[in-house]
Amino acid sequence: FGSHGVHFARAWVLVRCATAAMLPWTAVASKAIFGGCCRRHRFGREDLRTNLLANEPPPEPPSPSLSSSSQLQPEPPPPPRPACLNGSRCRNRDPEHRATEAHPLDRDYAEGCELSQMEPETLTLKVLFDCTDEDGSGRLSCDELRASLGAIRRLLGDEHLPELTDEAWKDMDEDGNGVVNFSEFCHWAGPRLGLPLGMKKMRHKSTNIPHGRTPCNAMNCPCEEFVPSFLQSHRCANCRHKEHLHMKPDRHNSAEEVPFPDYWANAEGDFTTLVPLNKVEVSQFQKLVDRTYSSVYTKDRRKHNPTSPNVPQGYRVKKVLRNENSHNWREYGCRRAELLTRMEEEEDMGVRGPRHLISNVKSMVAWRSIAGVKADRMEEQCNEWYVFHGTSPDAAQQICATDFQIRAAGSNTGTLYGRGLYFAECITKADEYARADTEGSFAVLMCRVLGGRVLYTAEEEPDPEHMVNSCLEGPYDSVLGDREACRNTYREFVFFDTEDVYPEYIIHYQRLAPIRRKTVPGRLASTS
Repeated sequence: FGSHGVHFARAWVLVRCATAAMLPWTAVASKAIFGGCCRRHRFGREDLRTNLLANEPPPEPPSPSLSSSSQLQPEPPPPPRPACLNGSRCRNRDPEHRATEAHPLDRDYAEGCELSQMEPETLTLKVLFDCTDEDGSGRLSCDELRASLGAIRRLLGDEHLPELTDEAWKDMDEDGNGVVNFSEFCHWAGPRLGLPLGMKKMRHKSTNIPHGRTPCNAMNCPCEEFVPSFLQSHRCANCRHKEHLHMKPDRHNSAEEVPFPDYWANAEGDFTTLVPLNKVEVSQFQKLVDRTYSSVYTKDRRKHNPTSPNVPQGYRVKKVLRNENSHNWREYGCRRAELLTRMEEEEDMGVRGPRHLISNVKSMVAWRSIAGVKADRMEEQCNEWYVFHGTSPDAAQQICATDFQIRAAGSNTGTLYGRGLYFAECITKADEYARADTEGSFAVLMCRVLGGRVLYTAEEEPDPEHMVNSCLEGPYDSVLGDREACRNTYREFVFFDTEDVYPEYIIHYQRLAPIRRKTVPGRLASTS
């Protein structure tokens, strides 16, 4: 090792000896010296680590995938849309329009109304029906209703509306014409949803229906309106009865959403009654029968009256009953208001041309000349008329108590213009299908009907499928088959929805002696 190595070895020996001699002190001193150094070194490292961690930025969390990030963070709500001004009556099914404007079944409809500074529509059965009625026909197909159930459930909850099965659809379509009208929809949805009908807002559309008529209540008085006398203002100039005998409650201010006619005996609630008319009123119906009589023969008369195929010389009215059925009237009143509204909207939007009003219906022309102000109760702007339907006395009462059935249509009259309800403007044509009771009394129904947009045809052999589809799925509401033009017999009026018809009167009558018919080759073979 050299000199340095020798000195190092000697020093090492001396240290070992001293250590052996003073072991207790050395151990304590070593522990005090080296232990303190170790402690200072250890605390110094921990303080340094603490200082470093304090100056370091916080650790970044592991970056998740893009799909999980989108699931964790909700998407921002879409910007509010303005509400469509047409609301539930909107017929614009353009996807761009539906995406940019809110409608009553949309979740943001209330916000859209606030943005557009307009009052939102109150949720009613009529609003739901109109939103579902995509083509504005006033009738729903099964596909239309099923397509809207999702939106209705989102709005009201899943527990309210069950799935629309084929069996449920069949039960809903009460008259069996393959579509559902507003009243049938209400029967199905009303008990499940508990919403109001929603027809009051449409009542103003029937502006031509006279309100506040004051017919005289004196026995057998035919006066229909109080007109003050020039010298005695408390007496009527028409009938000379006092004013208080003309007073009747204003039924258009009643709680009924569809008010009943002010000349009815019943005013509110639910009722089904047949009200006999007095002798003066019966005499008016006798005049009506006389003025709509025709001696024209058709082979339908022989078909339905094989034992008496000749046309009677006339008819004698025995009695007349007025059918006051609250349920059926509400259906009819709703349909009339809807029809008036739809026709007005179509004209305003230019969807269809101006309505064609038919004012030469023979039964209505005669009724206006006989009844005076009574004829003003009809709404000409939607082609509302009085027409006849031949049946039996028992069947007439059954129809008034319940309603017509499209399923049974054509079983008696045939289906020249399709399976529907057939009516005539002449009593003679309706009488062809009338049947007598055991006492030899016949009956016809005098019905209110809603012609709406009328499909006119003078074809001798029309396509019945085209007639039905044009009214149930197309732009028309009824068919006018002009056999008078093509066969010189009678015009017929055909309807395919029971809502378009209200049987208001049962006319009981007797046939007079038949006319002896002269045989004219070819002429007598004419069809109805």
